[in-house]
Amino acid sequence: MSFELLAWEPPEPGRAVPIDGGLCWLRLPVPGPLAHINVWLVPGRNGSVLVDTGMNHPDTHAAWEALGREQHLEDELEAILVTHHHPDHFGMSARLAERFGVPVRMSEPARAAALRNAAGPEALPEALLHEYRASFGVDFPALVRRAGGVGVFGRLVSGIPQPAPYLIEGEVPAEFADPWHASLHFGHAEGHVCLHQREGGLLISGDQLLPAISSNVSLYPGVGSSDPLADFLASLQRLGTLPAATIVLPAHGQPFRGAAERSAQLRAGHAQRLRKLTDFAAEPRATVDVVVALFGERNLEGWNSLLAYGETLAHIRYLWGRGELERLEEGGEVRWLRARRGSLNHPDLGDTDE
Repeated sequence: MSFELLAWEPPEPGRAVPIDGGLCWLRLPVPGPLAHINVWLVPGRNGSVLVDTGMNHPDTHAAWEALGREQHLEDELEAILVTHHHPDHFGMSARLAERFGVPVRMSEPARAAALRNAAGPEALPEALLHEYRASFGVDFPALVRRAGGVGVFGRLVSGIPQPAPYLIEGEVPAEFADPWHASLHFGHAEGHVCLHQREGGLLISGDQLLPAISSNVSLYPGVGSSDPLADFLASLQRLGTLPAATIVLPAHGQPFRGAAERSAQLRAGHAQRLRKLTDFAAEPRATVDVVVALFGERNLEGWNSLLAYGETLAHIRYLWGRGELERLEEGGEVRWLRARRGSLNHPDLGDTDE
C-alpha cells in the first residue's frame, strides 16, 4: 500500500468530527504558517480523553468554549494526555485541567523540557552554554534574543499543570476504553509520545510523523539528546514498521495511510540535506554560512532564525559525530570542512545514495 491522504473533511474550529472507533477529530487555530493543530477526543472508561490541547491564544480559548459545550466536557472529560511540550500541543493543558478538574499526563522528559523552556535560556548552566558556544560557534542566549524568543514559551502556554503519573514506554494507559500503546520518541521533542491502537489500526502520531511537512529537528544546549537527528531518524524507522493499513492521525495536515512510505520520504529528505551540507563544506565554512546554504538569508530573521540554526546544528552534529565533517578553528571562528565524501548510507537513513 502506498502513501495515501484520506479524503476526510476536516472539522471547523470549535467543532468535532467523529471518525473511526468512536474517536473525534478536533482542529484548533494556530497563528502563523501552520494555521492549525489536530487534537483528538478518544473514548475513555467513563467519558473521553483529550490528546493535545492547542496553544494558549484567544482564538483557541474561543474554540474550546464552543467545544466544551458541544462535547459536554464538564461532565465527560476524564483526562488530558500531551504528546510533547511544544506550545501548540501543551499550551492549553494547565487551563483546561483547572477548568475541567482533570489530570494532565505526559512523559517525564516532556515535562522536564516544559519546565526548562518556561525558565528560559538564562536559567541554563553556564557550562552548557559555554560548551555549545565553543563547539559550534553559536551564542545561544544571543540567538534567542535576536529571534525575539525571550519569554515566548511562557506567553504561549497557560502554565505548567500539576504533576501526574508519567507516560512511559510500552504503557497501555488505563484512561482509554480500548488498548492504546504508548511509545516514546526523540529528535523533534524529548519524550514525544505516540499512541497506537493496534486492533483498530490507528496511530496518533503528534509531530513525529506528518504527511506534508518535516518536523523541525534542532540541537540546542541542555536538551536530552546529544544527537537529535539520529534519534529522529531512528524514530522514523520504528514508525515505518507499522502495518500498511494503519491510519496515521497527525498533528498537522490530513490523516493518511502509508507510514513506511512517508517515513522513507522524510529520511530521504534528511539525506539530501546532509549531502548538500557535505558538498558545501568542500572548503572550510563558518556555521552561519552553512545555515544560509541550507535555509537561505530569509531564515536568518525572526523566529525562523532559531529554527534554522537549531536544525543546521543537528545536521552538523550528525556528520561530525560520524567523522564526515571536521571542526576547525580559524581566527577564533568555528568552521566546518568535509572530511571524506562518504556515501551517507547509514542504517538510520536507509539506502539513499543516488
